[in-house]
Amino acid sequence: MTCLMKSPDFAKLRVRDLELLREIATVRSLTAIAESRGLTQPALSRALHDIEAALGTQVFSRDRAARLEPTPLGSLILSRVELMLAEADGLRGELLAFEEGRGTHLRLGVIPFVSNQLMREILKELTTGPYAMSISTYEASTDQLVSALRRQELDAVLGRITVDGATSELHQEKLFTQSASVLVNARSDLAGRKALKLEDLHRHEWVLPPQASPTRLAFAQLFVARGATPPSARIETTSARLIHTAISGDIAVLGLLPLDIAMELETWGGVKAVDLPAPFKMPPVGLITLAKRQRLPAGRILRDVVRGVLARSVAYR
Repeated sequence: MTCLMKSPDFAKLRVRDLELLREIATVRSLTAIAESRGLTQPALSRALHDIEAALGTQVFSRDRAARLEPTPLGSLILSRVELMLAEADGLRGELLAFEEGRGTHLRLGVIPFVSNQLMREILKELTTGPYAMSISTYEASTDQLVSALRRQELDAVLGRITVDGATSELHQEKLFTQSASVLVNARSDLAGRKALKLEDLHRHEWVLPPQASPTRLAFAQLFVARGATPPSARIETTSARLIHTAISGDIAVLGLLPLDIAMELETWGGVKAVDLPAPFKMPPVGLITLAKRQRLPAGRILRDVVRGVLARSVAYR
């Protein structure tokens, strides 16, 4: 078990020291790093020794028979190093953005089932006026986006609120809920019916979200609670374009979508939204951030803008 050699003296640490620790953790060879930096291996060894002295503990083992490996305390330190460097990079980017007159840069993950109209209003307000943000957006399923958030590749996610994500690591704030609908081919006999029955849904193949997604799990529970077997999926996707392509091209295929998204797809032609035969609210959409970063300026601005846009939107009241 690795113990502290002495009390840490963090005042001696610099950002470049943290960057060196991260590089060693990745490469695991002082010789290779020394060559890439144009330094001698002894000089780099002394630099690592000075960093470890400031931390008060050995970060990497010195087993000559193997690559450098983090000690138990070293693994804890390296996890914090990643967070500190991410914060430093974020601050550096925000300062540069302000110097260039662009405002804060926001890396935003969005699930495909947030309507185009809502995102248009959110992006317009964030990128113009007093905020003048620059934004990088990424579209994927909630679990994929939350994984990227945990890796600190995103600043915030507009995704499904889940029980699985209810940990101290994440901050989840509910924003709105969506009614569910069944998307059918416009030529299907289901398109003209006033009401569907659960048994009608079993005779068709489905385009559904991935197996472990919050929406898929809630959809399955709708059937289980009524003593019925949940439909299986021929295609699993959250892409609105692919869902429209699959259903508009095959009269026998059905899809599960939020009503507002299904109505948008109706305007593309070839499909029609119909009501589910049982009340079903999709898992709520919310703002998800890392708990440690929820009070950063960009997060506060995003929260205020999204809530303001929702308050002005009749569809989400």
